[in-house]
Amino acid sequence: MNNKIKIGLVMTLLSGFTAFAGNPDRAGGAGATQLVVNPFARSSGLGGIGTANVRGVESFYLNIGGLAYTTGTEVAFSRMNYFAGTGISINNLGIAQALGEEGSGGVMGLGITSWDFGDIPITSFDNPDGTLPSYKPQLLNLNASYSKQFSNSITGGALLRIVSEGTADVRAAGVAMDFGVQYQTSFNSKMKKIKKEDFRLGISVRNIGPDLTYTGAGLSFRAINTSTGADRRALFDADYFNLPALVNIGLAYDMRLDQNDNTYYHRLTANGNFQYNAFQSNVLGLGAEYAYKEMFMLRGAYLIQEANSFKHNPSNPSNMASDYGFWGGLTLQMPISKNGTAFALDYSYAPTRIFNGMHTVGIRLTLSGK
Repeated sequence: MNNKIKIGLVMTLLSGFTAFAGNPDRAGGAGATQLVVNPFARSSGLGGIGTANVRGVESFYLNIGGLAYTTGTEVAFSRMNYFAGTGISINNLGIAQALGEEGSGGVMGLGITSWDFGDIPITSFDNPDGTLPSYKPQLLNLNASYSKQFSNSITGGALLRIVSEGTADVRAAGVAMDFGVQYQTSFNSKMKKIKKEDFRLGISVRNIGPDLTYTGAGLSFRAINTSTGADRRALFDADYFNLPALVNIGLAYDMRLDQNDNTYYHRLTANGNFQYNAFQSNVLGLGAEYAYKEMFMLRGAYLIQEANSFKHNPSNPSNMASDYGFWGGLTLQMPISKNGTAFALDYSYAPTRIFNGMHTVGIRLTLSGK
C-alpha cells in the first residue's frame, strides 16, 4: 500500500467522524455501565484512547485486536481506587497466552473484573440510622477472548464477556461481545529498514449483546386482598435495559527521536481517538506517550465530551462541550532475562468532577515466547 492510499484511508476515516452524532438524549438509558470503565493502569493513563496501539491484556477493555501481539504469556493485575473517598475499588486480573510459535496460532485471553463497594448499612423508614444488617452489591465481569495476526499489518479479535450485577436478592446477568481490528504500517523509509511500524489505526465495537433485566425475590412484595383476605406474594415486573454500546476509532503515530546502531532509545507516540456512544454524548481524546528504551514511559491525554441533553442549550455555544480534563500515568518496566521476559509497574490518574479522582496501580509479568 503506497503512501497516497494510506493518507486517503486516514482522511476518509477522519471525515467520517462527523457522521456519528451521539445520543445525549438517551443518557442514563443503559445499564451495566461498569463495562465502559477501563480498570487497567497502563491504558487508562492515556484516558483509554489507545484503540490503535493497545497491546496484550490491556486490549480487553479497548480493542481486542491488540491481544494478537502477545508472543508468550502475559499476566497483569490492577486495582483501581474508583472515585477516591467513596471506598469503592475495582480488582482486575488478565491472562493472555500465545498459541503456537510466537503466537502463530493466535492468542487466547481470560480476564476477571470485580467491583468492591464494601458493606453498606441497610436503612428503612423505621430505622434510618443504619442499625439493621448491611448488604454488599456485586459487580462481576468474566471474559474470554481470541485474537489473531492475519498479516504483518492486520490483526483482529473477538471477546465474550459474562456480565453479572446485583445484590443478594436481586440480580441481572447476561453476555456482551467486543470486536476489534488494528492496522499498522510505516510512512518512514528508515523505519522499514529496521522493520518497525510507525503508523497505526484501530477500530473496535464494544458491549454488543441482548438486553438485561433484574429478577429475584427482592422484587416481590406481600399483597393482601381486602375482599377475600387472601395473603399472597406479588412480583414487580422489572423492565429490560440496554448495554452501553460504543464504537472507538483511533490513530497513533510513533516518532523515533534518535537512532543508535539501528536501535531507537527515545520514542514519542501521538494518539487520537473518537468514541461514539449509543447512550451518551461522544468523546474526543488526544494524548501522547514518551518512552525511554521501553523501560520508562510517561503518558498523558486530554478528553472532551459534548455536553449531555440536560446541559445542552443551543443559544449558548459554550454549553456544547464539557471538559473531561487531563489524564496521566507512568510505567517502570525492567527486563529480568535476556529472552524478553519483563516485569512492569503501572500507575494512572483520572480526573473526576467530584471526589478525588481515580487512581489505578497495576503490575505486569511478561514471559517471552522466543
